[in-house]
Amino acid sequence: MKTLPKALLLATLAAAGVRAADLPPGVPLARPQDFQWAEAGRAGPAPPFALPGTAAWQVVTETDLTRGDAIALQAPSVGAVEAGGVGLVRFRARTLQATDESGTGRVEVKVQGPAGEPALEERVSFGRQWQDFSFPFRFPSGLAPGQAIISFGFGFMRQTVEVAGVAVTYFGSAVKLSDLPRNAYTYEGREPGAAWRQAALARIERIRKGDLAIRVVDPAGRPVPGASVHLREVNSEFQWGSALQFARLVHDTPENLVYRRKAKELFNAASPENDLKWVTWVGDWGPNYYPEQSIQGLRWLKANGFHARGHVLVWPGRKNLPKSVLALLGTPRQGEIPAMIDDHIREMAAATKGLVEEWDTLNEPYTNHDLMDVFGRGLMVDWFKTAHAAMPGVRLFYNDFSNHDVTTDADHVADFDATVQFLLGHGAPVGGLGLQSHIGEQPNAPVEVLKVLDRYGRFGLPIRVTEFDIRTKDEQLEADYTRDFFILMFSHPAVIGVQVWGFWEKAHWRPEGAMYRADWSEKPNGAVYRALVLDQWRTRADGTTGGDGRLAARGFYGDYQVEVAAGGRTATATFRLPSGPPAPEVTVVLP
Repeated sequence: MKTLPKALLLATLAAAGVRAADLPPGVPLARPQDFQWAEAGRAGPAPPFALPGTAAWQVVTETDLTRGDAIALQAPSVGAVEAGGVGLVRFRARTLQATDESGTGRVEVKVQGPAGEPALEERVSFGRQWQDFSFPFRFPSGLAPGQAIISFGFGFMRQTVEVAGVAVTYFGSAVKLSDLPRNAYTYEGREPGAAWRQAALARIERIRKGDLAIRVVDPAGRPVPGASVHLREVNSEFQWGSALQFARLVHDTPENLVYRRKAKELFNAASPENDLKWVTWVGDWGPNYYPEQSIQGLRWLKANGFHARGHVLVWPGRKNLPKSVLALLGTPRQGEIPAMIDDHIREMAAATKGLVEEWDTLNEPYTNHDLMDVFGRGLMVDWFKTAHAAMPGVRLFYNDFSNHDVTTDADHVADFDATVQFLLGHGAPVGGLGLQSHIGEQPNAPVEVLKVLDRYGRFGLPIRVTEFDIRTKDEQLEADYTRDFFILMFSHPAVIGVQVWGFWEKAHWRPEGAMYRADWSEKPNGAVYRALVLDQWRTRADGTTGGDGRLAARGFYGDYQVEVAAGGRTATATFRLPSGPPAPEVTVVLP
């Protein structure tokens, strides 16, 4: 059997007591030869791997189906089970191809009774390397032979995955559930004092801070020694943002008012989640999205000081194109489509003029390339040129998913790199690179993500994380990786901002990825966000001017408010500490 590389050993098995090798033998609960397709679907098992005595399949899911059990292999139990009896499901899995935005494949594992009462229900994701899984379970009631159903679901989305070594073992009451091995996800570099983290924190001190001086004078311009100075940063130059649902910005409900207040409290940048996509702009998604609402949402962002991103001008896959384009694709009139796209870009530029500071111009061409298949890759260059002509001064991004770690998706990273070279080589005015950074249950090692940042950094373009979230039920893992991912990004000189793809459970495409639960209680990852972004990386300083009326300080780049006092007199001022020299000297006149 293939040996797991070191990095994957971090994400294999953890046993609370008895090691797997020490367990009693148990009895097989399902036989490999009994697994059959539960529902019709275009997927099929390949010949077994060279793993004697185990089940092995290669499953190709050719359609986005959402539900894992839409394509499933299942088998009935071969023996009776007692109420409270425990068992163990073990298997290995790897991904060959995936369209999930984390770059990983997914499998849903279930053990349940005839009425659907669950003993086990787990959804797991995995990358390109073989990974071992082990899940214990307990039956809530006794069942006769054949009544328990064991299933592996492969629906979800288009993917090609391999599953091998399937073993379902029943122990009855011979062992405790807590003594059986269970998967415990973690990642390399999570440990306290990790070398990569110490280096990153040192880089943050070096590249995200600058020197400044406060000079306090009287109305005649004479220095005021001994004046007390209170310095407070009120906004970061680095852009910490979230995708927002624009309907919640413009329609007043109790929930929406809290949503807006939290957005203003937490973020200084934002994009719409869906409101500026072509399909929603023209009404293909129904009456909940319409241009007037989108523009009102952008005006709300501007009025509240947010850096606004547009998402997205061109998403060139069939499932993301409006009906008007799909009606022509593949017909004698499809030659009209490039002009339609240019007209759409110009329309969006005019509608959002003065409201949007950057646009995702090209989105996900690695998996959404239907237009390029018909018209050629040069069409991508044309979109950037058209957008630049229509909105000079607006930064234009190339955005994609699963492009942040070679160990997760080497092909996607290579394609992103090659596409940047192609665009720049053909004169496309690309202004930035977007890394969506949707993270699966098995987070990426920070050192591997750093390598990719350095690789893309050679292009000399700003990098932005555009859609960060983590799909996990382990809230402590989610918090720890949020901490480390944010430290890593803030420490890299090419990165100008991090945007999460939603922050509230009831307004998040993956609710487990939110920072706030449905009742607005804060999750551990939300506490980490506030501790870093709004506290640790915000400068607050107090001091006293010297004999020359000056106080020297060092702070994070951003917007500041300063209060000075002496002899019962006070004064305030605001200023900006920008990245790059020279260090500013702020003069405050004390009346």
